[in-house]
Amino acid sequence: MDHIIVQRKEGKKINDEAEWLKIVDIKSSSKELINGKKEYKTVFHTDGGDFIYCTSNDAIMHLMHKHHGLVVVDRGRMGNLYHAEHIDYEKGKMFFDVQANDYIEIIGDSRKSVVKEYFKKLFGKK
Repeated sequence: MDHIIVQRKEGKKINDEAEWLKIVDIKSSSKELINGKKEYKTVFHTDGGDFIYCTSNDAIMHLMHKHHGLVVVDRGRMGNLYHAEHIDYEKGKMFFDVQANDYIEIIGDSRKSVVKEYFKKLFGKK
């Protein structure tokens, strides 16, 4: 592993967006109380700023969706379009292996349209 998912520390606040941080860019780390909570977090110090390890599922899912072919198919669930063998929009299933019946369900019409649009952008087809 040469990257970790972090959130930028901006003064006493933590940015909502997750981003990748190269481990080689970390100069040092320290423990700090974040947002006045009784929980200490490790803060990574770099020339580009300070970061904490990201534990927000929403931020991680948003980052993965933007960059790696992963698309949200339901709350807290993602499917990787690069691994999709077939997508059945009528039944709401993204198949990774049709013969093995290996799939993830795509819940809701709005999610189906997002999957369809993202798949079209990635591969130029439906």
